Amino acid sequence: MKKFLTFIVFGFLSSSVVAEDKNITFATDWKAQAEHGGFYQAAAKGLYKKYGLNVHIRSGGPQTDNPRLMAAGALDIAIASNNFQPLNLVAAGADVKVVMTTFQKDPQVLMVHPEVQASGFKDFKGMPIFLADSAIATFWPWLKYKFGYEDRQIRKYTYSLAPWLVNKGTVQEGYVSSEPFSAVQAGVKPKVFLFADEGYLGYAGMVMVRSEYLNSNKDVVKAFVQASIEGWRDYLWGDPSEANKLILADNKEMTPELIAFSINAMRTNEMLGSKEKLGRMTDKRWKDFHAEMSEMGLLPKSLDVTKAYTLEFLPTTE
Repeated sequence: MKKFLTFIVFGFLSSSVVAEDKNITFATDWKAQAEHGGFYQAAAKGLYKKYGLNVHIRSGGPQTDNPRLMAAGALDIAIASNNFQPLNLVAAGADVKVVMTTFQKDPQVLMVHPEVQASGFKDFKGMPIFLADSAIATFWPWLKYKFGYEDRQIRKYTYSLAPWLVNKGTVQEGYVSSEPFSAVQAGVKPKVFLFADEGYLGYAGMVMVRSEYLNSNKDVVKAFVQASIEGWRDYLWGDPSEANKLILADNKEMTPELIAFSINAMRTNEMLGSKEKLGRMTDKRWKDFHAEMSEMGLLPKSLDVTKAYTLEFLPTTE
């Protein structure tokens, strides 16, 4: 699920990168896993060092609250798991910028037992849905508006599939690269439906930087973005074994089988887009997301969406 890493980035005084001598925490909301494989690959293969960065990876957990910590100035760089997080921060007066994305398609899914007669989200109206707290604060309002769901459908997801497995008439939230694997391991081959295929426009796994830090460390941010993009390209289209060693070492609950499933899910569903356009974002997509969500009343219509992101650090050509 929405699992976050923590990176501590040290800038070196060199000809290519000039940075303050301080630590920067880059946090995700879950334990080490394949959905962060490109960052691990960049560390394992020396790509961060190539750009003058020393990156130490420290995994997160379910109690991590990156938006709150970033708003308080406790984090300089963090993963934004969805578009709502940076936009809500900006709406609340926080000065942050998303500088790249990992996923072109949001990995969030809803899944049901194979016996359930369903062809999409529209068929889940009225059914109990197991949701994590983070989903209730972000995706749930969109689901309610778009598909007519009601709060009475919510069941708390505590990161165990057991309640869903024994209740065949329920819906389970998860990641395309995680929960479906756990379901199959438990003997249930679920029907899986991606948010992205149901019209959800958001990016996912974005790198978000506190503007005060960004403005003083643009060379570091640019280097981090470039090395991370190269790490993701090598992880998905090269040999991921070096990164996987680090993931397995950092997360004792992880297995090689789940990592392999996750990588395959990211590839077959083209979650990151093409390898030539890794990390890319567009003005149009950010504005379209805001337009749709503000029309639903989920974001202020007056919000200047361009304050939540920048394309400055993304390569325009390969």
